[in-house]
Amino acid sequence: DCQGSLNDNNKDKENDEFPFVMSYPLATENESGWGFDLSWKGVHFYLSYEKVPPFHVFNVQLIGNAAECQDYEVHIMVHRPVKEDDDDEMKGKHVQRFSGEPVSIDMEREIKKQSGLSVSTVQMEKITVKLNNDDGPIAFAMTIDIKK
Repeated sequence: DCQGSLNDNNKDKENDEFPFVMSYPLATENESGWGFDLSWKGVHFYLSYEKVPPFHVFNVQLIGNAAECQDYEVHIMVHRPVKEDDDDEMKGKHVQRFSGEPVSIDMEREIKKQSGLSVSTVQMEKITVKLNNDDGPIAFAMTIDIKK
């Protein structure tokens, strides 16, 4: 697992079956983002979420070089958290999508900030919801899929 990733808080969550869906709190004003280690058919990827005002940037990084990235296709969807067996939110207007190649883990950080899915702060406000009957954190969900 990558140091500082959300995997430490989710040791019981397997992430080798795709599409992979997860819900997490929105980064607070004092946080810049987080990451999550993914394993797809023995190949390791890193899901990165970073606040780059006025955007929230999501990308999937291949733990490999740029040439290897051409062999994969990633799909990122940021959406409202959904209840099990409820696809209505996935078809609604509060879904942002990206499809393309992953970025290489060794790509320059400034270029990574411009790669993947960029969701404006205005759109994130429409996507996020309060969990636990309005007493919980403000959260959103993501669906990640990887193909070769």
